[in-house]
Amino acid sequence: MDGEQGARVLRTMLSPWGERKITDHPEWSSDVCADGSPIEFSAAISDHGAQIRVLVEALPEEPSTPAAQKSALGLTHALIENFGAAGGRLAAVEDLFLPNEDPTGFAMMHAAIFTPTSGPEFKVYLNPYANNGMSRSERTREALDRLGFGKAWEAITAYARRGFDLDRIVYFGLDLSDSPESRVKVYFRHYDIAPADLDACMEISAHHEAGLLGEFCRKLTGRAGELTDQPIVSNLTFTDTGGHVPLSATAYVPLWLYAESDRTIRDRVSSVMADIGLPSDSYESLLNCVARRPLTEGCGIHTYASVRVQQGRPRMTTYWSSELYDRYPPARYQRG
Repeated sequence: MDGEQGARVLRTMLSPWGERKITDHPEWSSDVCADGSPIEFSAAISDHGAQIRVLVEALPEEPSTPAAQKSALGLTHALIENFGAAGGRLAAVEDLFLPNEDPTGFAMMHAAIFTPTSGPEFKVYLNPYANNGMSRSERTREALDRLGFGKAWEAITAYARRGFDLDRIVYFGLDLSDSPESRVKVYFRHYDIAPADLDACMEISAHHEAGLLGEFCRKLTGRAGELTDQPIVSNLTFTDTGGHVPLSATAYVPLWLYAESDRTIRDRVSSVMADIGLPSDSYESLLNCVARRPLTEGCGIHTYASVRVQQGRPRMTTYWSSELYDRYPPARYQRG
């Protein structure tokens, strides 16, 4: 993809709210980043090179969920009209996740994926707790059923074997594509679980590399056992070609509360990449582009990291906050 097209996509995703003055505190604290920033960059590094991504929440004109719904739908329509995103699957579940009656929380987040060899791809993240009319699990199950993945609910409940209070459904992801490889993702936040135990749960997927998660967590956070300060997030991915069996399971390790600075995290990430056979130069170069301050002067740029090995080939992804509001963001999403 050429740079000009990428710039046009990014300008569209930031319009018009990107022109606003950055204040000391967010008027609308976004789910995108730990400090409430509404934009996050990430890079997936593999032996094929780097895949760049950007995630945004289209900020509403006023701090309310109905206004957030309006902003989110405006961005969705712009991506469909200007860049060929497909909205059919989203339309099938829109009333579930963007309800008219007593909506609460965030409305929608949008991601764009950029690769050197093809045009941009788009994805949305929806809120399973969009109002009190349905529980998170009820809304997710209904959405899966409408999209033709009703039988996948058996895998969801087996994965969340401890119950949906401890293995909490937090996001519903949809690719804005109509191809057979278009993905439906269910995201979980896991409370009070050891990485090795989550790793065992992830064996439900078709392409899981068993035993990887525990050591990955330990090396990145410096801690063994449960990550109690900030819980691990994971997802199960379904496609038409894979049917009701999860194609993959991915865990996202929180980083910002488990180091004294972003420099420490950088060193840990680079070391892990070397351990799994990936070069760290692309990661470090992109990090230097994202960072607007010395890495020693805060611990809020790195948010999460994930790793996956398929058919012996590793891929590691790191996620970076735009850090508009806090260099040392507090814990978020505590159980309760």
